[in-house]
Parts: sequence; structure tokens; C-alpha cells
Amino acid sequence: MKLVKLSLVAALAAGAFSAANAVSLEEAIKDVDVSGMMRYRFQSDRQEIGDVVEKEGYNSTKNNEHKFKAQLNFKAALDDNFKAFVQFQYDATDFGFGRGNNGEQGTTTKDTFNVNQAYLEYTNEAYATSVTFGKMEVGSIWTDDAVGTGAKVLNNSIEGLTFAGYWFDAFNWEDDGDFGPTKLNKSSLYGAAVLGDFDPFAFQLWAAYSANNAFLYAVDASYKFAFNDMNFKIQGQYLGNSLDSDFENFYKTHGQEVDNGNYYAGKFSGQISAFDFQAGVVGYGEKDKMTVVTLEDLGQVIAPGEQIFYSAGSDLRGDIGENFFYFAGLGYTFAETVRVGFDYIGGKTKLANLEDVDKNEYIARVSYKYSPKLTFSGFYSYLTEDNYEGVKNTDSDDQFIRLEALYTF
Repeated sequence: MKLVKLSLVAALAAGAFSAANAVSLEEAIKDVDVSGMMRYRFQSDRQEIGDVVEKEGYNSTKNNEHKFKAQLNFKAALDDNFKAFVQFQYDATDFGFGRGNNGEQGTTTKDTFNVNQAYLEYTNEAYATSVTFGKMEVGSIWTDDAVGTGAKVLNNSIEGLTFAGYWFDAFNWEDDGDFGPTKLNKSSLYGAAVLGDFDPFAFQLWAAYSANNAFLYAVDASYKFAFNDMNFKIQGQYLGNSLDSDFENFYKTHGQEVDNGNYYAGKFSGQISAFDFQAGVVGYGEKDKMTVVTLEDLGQVIAPGEQIFYSAGSDLRGDIGENFFYFAGLGYTFAETVRVGFDYIGGKTKLANLEDVDKNEYIARVSYKYSPKLTFSGFYSYLTEDNYEGVKNTDSDDQFIRLEALYTF
């Protein structure tokens, strides 16, 4: 993070505003904190269902994709208690040749930086309370990097506890691309949360109401302990929801049965010298009705792997299927810079009146921390599905590769 003082630009702007008897920009904005990231990804996803190679897999396409993303964050102190934040984002994908004559292949040069977040923050230190309103990341257990328009209130008056209240009246469900298929993403969201951190114990309690859709609730608890140079952590999660009749009736009229969702997961992880590991279980869903766990992407839930939680019958954002998975992973870090690892996730998706779908995902990972700000990484994921979508003797294999360079500042 850098501290940037507006000099020449501010001086020119100040001269322009002075003619209108306005407050100079140099006076109004004393300093600006600048941070951000730049990321490049190469990825390819090849899915074969039976003898047919699909155009797209669960994460990408069978042809090469080059994904570019950059964010520039500016946070300015406007007054003693007020700060303004704006985030400019560039997000573009170049498709390799071979994608077909559909006008999508080739290098993109017309995309520009857009405003991804813009909000005003008021802080009252006497009451340890901050109020934020505008366009910002939702930051809930049900979302990953979703952006919404609304307000948040945070209070830290009790040491170790954070109390939060939030309201969002709109989401970037069309621009983000990782939202689920249900109309939960197109409704106002009201909620509250209590986050506790009493090392070595921590917990999160979440509650929210999606207007005319569902009441959502979640619990996350973890405990850390250590022996000599060995560190361990136990974590458990439960997410549930109770659907409104309006939500259920909407899908019934479209021939779709929906039901309350229940998700549970437990994970045991640790680090012993240069080794790290994780193991656990995940369960959710119903055989004959659609249920929902997260609103956008994988949210903040325990969901290891790269493909299995997007697969048919197992999509956490809304799907039909009763799922139970177990997972394990092991990694080793050389000289605190290079890490190699292997992850495995396996289990079943059960569907009413159809064959059970056996799923197994194998992932090989490698990362290199070139510097505190620059990291190179990559993984190869191989997902197998026996009796794909419950159809006997119809299997699916999905191979997904991603290489990444990430710079943060």
C-alpha cells in the first residue's frame, strides 16, 4: 500500500474550483491510500460425456482462455470521520483460436476500467462504530466477491466481537457471472452477523432475509491448538434456509420443486514443519428437489476442490441432488517459497429414481512465492463422474488446468 499525495493534478483542480469559490481539492482530500492487484490466468477445460467432447466444462471452455484482471483501489480521507473509497476494475477474457467462427476468439483491446466499488464510510471512534453506504462487496458467508448496492453498520465496542448489520437493494448478478440460477439474487437482502475471535476459539453467526424468498442462517465455529512446532485447527459449519411460500410457488408454476436447504461440513487441518494437510466431510441437498446453499460462487463455505461443487447435481448455488463428499489434501513447502500439493475429493450424488453418481476429483497443485507481492501458481484437476446425471453407463471426465500470475500492492 502506498500513500499518494495529490500534487500537480490537485493544484490544477484547485485552481479551477477556486474560480467558483469552491473548497480546493488539495484541502478537501488530504491524502489517498492506493492499493490493488493485477492477475493473469491461462486456463482450459475439457469435458467428455461418453464419447462426446463438450464445448465447455464446469469452469471454462475446451479452447484456451486468457483471463486478465486488475483492480486499483483509492481510499481518501475527506474529513476527520469520513472516507471515500472507489475501486476501478479491468476484467477481460481473450479466447484462443479454435473456438469457432462465432466472433469470440481473438485478443480484446476495447475493454476499459470500470467502477466496481464506490462507497462513503463514516467512523465514530467514541462508539467504535462505522457506517458504510454505496456500492461495495457484500462480504457474507453466502458470497465470494459479489458486489451490491446498500449499507453496512459495524460495531467493535466489545473486545473480540464484531456486530454487523447490512442491507443490499441490488447485486451485480449480471456482471459477476458466478451467481446461482435462483431468484434469490434478484431481491433485497437484509441481515445481521456476530463475529467472535477469542484466540484460539472463533465463531460466526449469520442471519439474513431475502425479501419474499427465504430466511437464511449460518454458523461457523473453529478451534486452534498447537504442540511445539505443530499447529492444528478444527472447523465446523452449518448453513440452512427456510423458503417463503412465494418462492416455492414461483418455481412450482415453472414445474420445479424446491425445498429448504441444509448444509453441514467439518474440516481438520494443520501444519507440521514444512508439511500442511486437511481432511473432512461435506453434505447437502435432496434427491428430488432443488435446494440452495450459497448465493454467489462457493461463498465462504468449506468446499475444497476446483470442479466438484459446480458439477451436475452438486452445484452449491442451486441444484437437485443429495450430496455427501469426503476430502483430504497434503502439501509440502520448500524453503518457504515453493509449495507442491495434492488434493482428493470423493463421494456420491443421489437422484430420485436414477442411478447414484459416483464422483472423484484429483488435483495436483504447485505455487512459487517469488516475492511478498508476486506469486506464480497452477493446478491440474481431473474429475470423474460415473453414471453422469444418473444415467447408467454414461460417464463423464473433466480435465481442467489453470496457470496464474498474481501481483498485489
